[in-house]
Amino acid sequence: MKGVPLRIEIGPRDLANNQVRAVRRDNGEKTDISRVFLVEQVKGMLEKIQQNLFDVAKQKRDACIEVVKTWDEFIKALGQKKLILAPWCDEEEVEKDVKARTKGEMGAAKSLCTPFEQPELPEGT
Repeated sequence: MKGVPLRIEIGPRDLANNQVRAVRRDNGEKTDISRVFLVEQVKGMLEKIQQNLFDVAKQKRDACIEVVKTWDEFIKALGQKKLILAPWCDEEEVEKDVKARTKGEMGAAKSLCTPFEQPELPEGT
């Protein structure tokens, strides 16, 4: 079931045994839970699912980030459609120049989501 983080199944045997089966969407793990402990176990499972989904998404995002220091590295990473973390002087004219120089087959690069903590600007750039 798409969009449902935790599926609760209740069949005739489950009713007879006073339990339910919980199936996690993120890893497919099945767990039989006593109905007495259902609320607390489901709460714990949802917290674990949330953390797991967050960790997986963060790993995927981080795998797409390329840290560059030179123009050649920048162009290579842009061609690979990476998220580029590059030193930035925060000058509007430089941003316009970068957009103009990268316009074309790759699409113009633009600065987005400028991090609060940036890599140091190398000497001579």
